[in-house]
Amino acid sequence: MNILYQYCIVASAISLSSIHTSAIADEPDYRKIVDKQLSPMIEAELIPGAVVGIYKDGEVSYYPMGTLDFNQDESPTIDTLYEIGSISKVITGVLFADAVRREELTRDTIVNDLLPDGYQIKAVDGEELKLWHLTTHTSGWGTAPFNLAPSDGENPFGGYTQEMMFEATKIMPLKQAPGTEFEYSNYAVGMLGTLVSVNVQDEYESLVKERILEPLGIENFTIELSQDQLGQLAPATTSGRLTKAWGKTGAMDPAGMWVTNAPGLLKFAAANMKQFDDSGLDITESLKISREPLYKAESMGQQVCSGWFIARDGQGYWHNGMTGGFSSYMGLSREMDIAVVVLANGAAFETTVCGEKILQSLAGMDPDPIELEIDEKIDDAVLERLVGTYHSTMGFDMFITSANGRLFTQITGQQPLVLLHVRDHRFRIKLVDAEIEFEVSENNDATSVTLFQNGMEIKCERKE
Repeated sequence: MNILYQYCIVASAISLSSIHTSAIADEPDYRKIVDKQLSPMIEAELIPGAVVGIYKDGEVSYYPMGTLDFNQDESPTIDTLYEIGSISKVITGVLFADAVRREELTRDTIVNDLLPDGYQIKAVDGEELKLWHLTTHTSGWGTAPFNLAPSDGENPFGGYTQEMMFEATKIMPLKQAPGTEFEYSNYAVGMLGTLVSVNVQDEYESLVKERILEPLGIENFTIELSQDQLGQLAPATTSGRLTKAWGKTGAMDPAGMWVTNAPGLLKFAAANMKQFDDSGLDITESLKISREPLYKAESMGQQVCSGWFIARDGQGYWHNGMTGGFSSYMGLSREMDIAVVVLANGAAFETTVCGEKILQSLAGMDPDPIELEIDEKIDDAVLERLVGTYHSTMGFDMFITSANGRLFTQITGQQPLVLLHVRDHRFRIKLVDAEIEFEVSENNDATSVTLFQNGMEIKCERKE
């Protein structure tokens, strides 16, 4: 699940370059709205900071919030870069729509017709897998491919190649007939971006830049970061601790690995507004195609387009994103001429909730801010006695670490999770239905820890 944009080419009577922009807006009501909705996340240390971009009635403004990380006072700026996660799926959806406009492909192009020799996806109930199934999450595939083999536990998609993506089709039969059920799939959208690129014999990132970003005049929107851009990338964080940015993943890039800043993402959103529909630009027609509904996801009560979701009101378009250390939101209303983007360097689902509430506020509503529990900080002396590596009877290691007054647990190859104090030496694992309990010596140094989960008790002895 993140956000960004910018352009310079024109519409019939107006060009994107004519949009008024203020680096940090003077409009007090907007600042008040942003403070009201985002401050709870910063106070609860779900994120150290964020940048919010607002487009309304042809004007653009930006609101940096908080700090770049939990241990410094420097604030983000409108030039700060963020991983936008699954908002990348909208970019891939536009690339697909552009290929349809160019008549290189159709929505009903059969995936088997684009796969390399030796690969064949079996139809289900006589229904072949088609390209529109990939962009609407109705492929019949699950979220992730079975053959992921990350070398880094903090980047689950790292090193995933095109060959691995195609090989996965041999071990991942479709679970149901394509086009019948909605199941969010990173793998399907990764496959879509790969197939569109292979079909025109170009590399995915360069193709998106040539066909979408450059015609819209959008800069600082990339997957492969230069040295200068790496210096502008916000530090990745999760649950109050520094982590690592995912960076380029390989064949799964189309599903979630674009990086940009607030002006970049906001200008992309603004390009989807009504006043640019008659610009005469080919890319504007591709954007229009990408917004056409293709499937009604009954479980969500929303329609799905080429990357975009249409909100329950039938008018608003949105998507969100999250990687291991970033989260983002992009929402717009063409009817009300409003767009909001939120880019945060913290992996938190609540970023989407706050983005929605900011958009609602701009539409004239007055939503209450999100209510969040503020985790209790743990004394440093206690943390020092518990931190360490613990080896389980089942062969895995449990790493207990601390950062910013919090305790974390991490199983080999998995993400670190926050520990919340229950009583004595007992802790609850946040976001997971499990607890751990430390056994301590007479001087209160931990000697072992026991994991309680799913009715099991797994003891882990502390390593020297």
